[in-house]
Amino acid sequence: MYVHFPFCRHKCCYCDFYSVGTRDKEAAFFEALHQEIDLQAASEDFSESTFATLYIGGGTPSLVSPQFLAPFFRHILAKFNFSQDAEFSFEANPGAMLRDHLKVFKQVGFNRLTIGVQSFQDDELAFLSRIHSAREAVQAIHAARECGFDNVGIDLIFGIPAQTIKSWQATLHTAIRLAPEHISMYGLTYEAGTPLWRQEREGRVQKCDEELERDMLLLGMEMLTEAGYEHYEISNFALPGFRSRHNSKYWDGSPYLGLGPSAHSFDAKRRWWNVDDIDVYVAKLQAGQSPVSGGELLSRHTRLHELILLGLRCAQGVDLQVVQNYTDISENEFLDRVTGLFGDVARVAPFQESHDNALLTLWRGSLGLTRAGLLLYDAVCKNIFGVMAIN
Repeated sequence: MYVHFPFCRHKCCYCDFYSVGTRDKEAAFFEALHQEIDLQAASEDFSESTFATLYIGGGTPSLVSPQFLAPFFRHILAKFNFSQDAEFSFEANPGAMLRDHLKVFKQVGFNRLTIGVQSFQDDELAFLSRIHSAREAVQAIHAARECGFDNVGIDLIFGIPAQTIKSWQATLHTAIRLAPEHISMYGLTYEAGTPLWRQEREGRVQKCDEELERDMLLLGMEMLTEAGYEHYEISNFALPGFRSRHNSKYWDGSPYLGLGPSAHSFDAKRRWWNVDDIDVYVAKLQAGQSPVSGGELLSRHTRLHELILLGLRCAQGVDLQVVQNYTDISENEFLDRVTGLFGDVARVAPFQESHDNALLTLWRGSLGLTRAGLLLYDAVCKNIFGVMAIN
């Protein structure tokens, strides 16, 4: 389950997630959210489901007033079934991480925290229009520990204009020294409509050189794996036993329920999404209406494409039996087609180097990416779809 808290103190130049810059509608939002919880709990889609994870994203969930958080958490636990060992996560940002709020999150039952650090270099944080300093980012991780969180993840960004290998290496060194249980590292993206996208289109910002960005990715992979982190998804690394269970559910194609403005849901056959406007969201629920604004029925063709896109991102790869179930192409025939397109398939663990520079590897019955293939993920996916046919 995902719940979207849309409140943010400041919207960063690269962010395209739905958020609002004030909290004056916080009370109305939580009243509406409770109504949506009741609606979904009474529906046929998820009323009998047992949820393994709950993730609060945003926005900046750590800003939410404690007076609203505890009643929300009690309400959602009362209305839905969660497994006994459920992962309860929320996002926080340095500079918007009040210690008292963290304590309440911990006290009510949240057991995992993700902090949007992005960089430990002040000039890079300023470029990204973050509201915190590198020093505050370090303090945020210490504060999480002091509040009792023993499962902490941090997000980092590489490929920032003017970022160097040296500064990226320094950020990675700091991250490793602080020893969070989970580290995500993402290449900076220029999402349409964001201020950063407009700046690049107007020539005021020049994107990082592709070769440099590639070298940063390789450096991050090398340093984090040497430090004991398991590389289990293209952008994600975890100490043993600390993979993000919530994100792993997305990647393996599990159903999910999204609550709050702009949240998406998926039941393995169709996808739907809520309105991305807090005023409309509140008004609809006050009127007893669903906040859903659109949806789509997924074809077998679309589902298989998504399973391959997601599976190749992960170290477990794509189960060849799944491909056969969707296409009636036998595993051997599929491998013959892949070999004809990409050359020999390696027999090494995914994300590892292949001595013959193969892009794909067959490992424990699944097709995965080698180190070389990982660097060409988009191109590999685009081409692999051409060897399949959907009945």
